[in-house]
Formats: sequence, C-alpha cells, structure tokens
Amino acid sequence: MLKKFIRDNKIHKKITSFVFFDYIFIYRPIYLLGPISMVLVGMYLENFIHQPLVLGLSVDMNTGLFVFGVSLLISCIFIKNEIVSIKGNSNCRFHFSEKKIIGDRIQIEVAQLIHNFSLVLSYLLILISSWMSIFLAGCIYFLWTSSFTQLNGYLNLCFNAVIAFLLVSLGNMYINGYSFTSYAQFLLLSIPYILLFVSTIILIELPRNKINSIISIVFILLGFFVSYYSSDPLGCASLSVSFPFYVFFFLRGMERDLIRAIRYPIFLLIFFIFTIYPLLTIPMTMIYYLSKYYYWHQFDMHFPALAINDDYN
Repeated sequence: MLKKFIRDNKIHKKITSFVFFDYIFIYRPIYLLGPISMVLVGMYLENFIHQPLVLGLSVDMNTGLFVFGVSLLISCIFIKNEIVSIKGNSNCRFHFSEKKIIGDRIQIEVAQLIHNFSLVLSYLLILISSWMSIFLAGCIYFLWTSSFTQLNGYLNLCFNAVIAFLLVSLGNMYINGYSFTSYAQFLLLSIPYILLFVSTIILIELPRNKINSIISIVFILLGFFVSYYSSDPLGCASLSVSFPFYVFFFLRGMERDLIRAIRYPIFLLIFFIFTIYPLLTIPMTMIYYLSKYYYWHQFDMHFPALAINDDYN
C-alpha cells in the first residue's frame, strides 16, 4: 500500500517539481558513490597497513568534514564538465542518465555561480579537516575538468587510472599525511581498486565487444590475485563477488548484463566499505532512496536500480 502510494500517486510529481530538488540534484549525489568509495578505500588501506582489519570504525567530525568537502569537490567537477559540454554543444563529459537539469531547469549562469560557491566551500572544508590534502584535491579538480577528459580509447583508460589513483591517494593522505614510510606497500594494495575502477570505465566508455570484455575480466582477475597475495580482505571480497557479473556479460552480452556489470561492483564495494565505516550508511542510504524518488517522478526512470530486469530503467 505504502509502496504503491509512493510510486504511483501524482502528488509526488508535484513535490519533485519544486526547484528545491533541482538545486540538490544539480550536484548529482548518486554519482558520488563511485569516487567517494575510492577515497574511503585510501583511508581503509592506510589503516590496514599499520594494524589488523578493524570493522565498525567511528567517523568523527573531522572525517565527516573531509568526506563532505571531497564530495562537494567531485560534484563541482560534474557541474563544470556539464557546463563546458553544453557551451561547446558537445556530448556531456560524463554519461549521466539524465541531462535536463543544467540548461533546462537551472540556467547555466546560475549553475556557474553554484559551482563557484561550492568549489570555494569544498576547498575550505578540506583545508580545515586536512590541510595537507588541499594540493592533491586541487590536482584532481583541474585534471578531471581539463581537456584530458576528452581522450578516447585506451588513452582514456590510462587517464581514469590516474584519477582513481589520485582519489585513493587523497584518502591515504588524510590518514597518513606526507609520510612515505609504507608508500610501496600502499601502491601495491591500491592496484586492485584502480583495476576495478578502470574495468567499469571500459564497460561505460569503450565499444562493447568481446576484446574489451576480456580485458575487463583480466583486470578483475589480476586485481583479485594482487589482493589475495597482499592478504587484503576488502579487495578479495569486492573483486571475487564482482567477477561473475563481468563473465556473464562476456558470455551473454545483453544490455541488462552490461548494466549489472557496471552497477553491481560499485554497490558491492560500497557495501563492504560500510562494514568498516558503518556510520556512512546513513547519508549514503538517504542519497540512494532520495535519488530513486526524484528520478522516478521527474524522469520516469527506475534509477538507481539494483533489481535489473528487461526494463532495467
């Protein structure tokens, strides 16, 4: 009864038509889950290097400010790239499922002001919570909004591997500062997560063929063996349960298999990270269900969706 009311009642379309929702979703909160998970991986790896795995780590105010600041920074990257794409009359630099907020619902000039204010605020939050991370955060912003985002083919994979490494390093730097005593071990441990990130980019950006599918499978296998050799439980669990989705897409190759292979590994990694930082489940769960509510009633899209059927949107 409640589910039917939330899903079908016309009042929800009126509610989500309020401009308040557009100003929230200009930040693309659901798309933050992937990049933020990489930052959290960096934090986890630094703790894992120096002590046994600890589940249920507390998140203090400083860590909350840092994660919020990084989230704002990544949202500014989304906004900036979308504005550049609209002004250049080109395809959006990120493959958003919807492209009707900036330009249609919010004027480009207003979006630019929101971007500028949010960018300053994100730098202030990062500066307050981890001043040593500000330079790396700036590098991520300028690289991810540069012309490098327009690289095609396998050069694009190399670029995204660099972005993934910088995101993981940002989390590491929050915990470790500029100490390089265990940097070689950190580099080894970060490889599986970079390969997982790049495998997802392969499915999103590159042509859908057997060769690219095999490359993504090889990356997942290689990442798993590195995690297993390094005794990293998070990496082993995430990559081992993600592996079947890549294999299934290779064998059958249907559209819904592709969607599963893109979405499920991201959500599985986030799920396992939640066992380490459980308090983060509260904002992430709110983002997930608020996004489902907004996209369903404004764009008739079942997104984000974990249950993928023939009508997967």
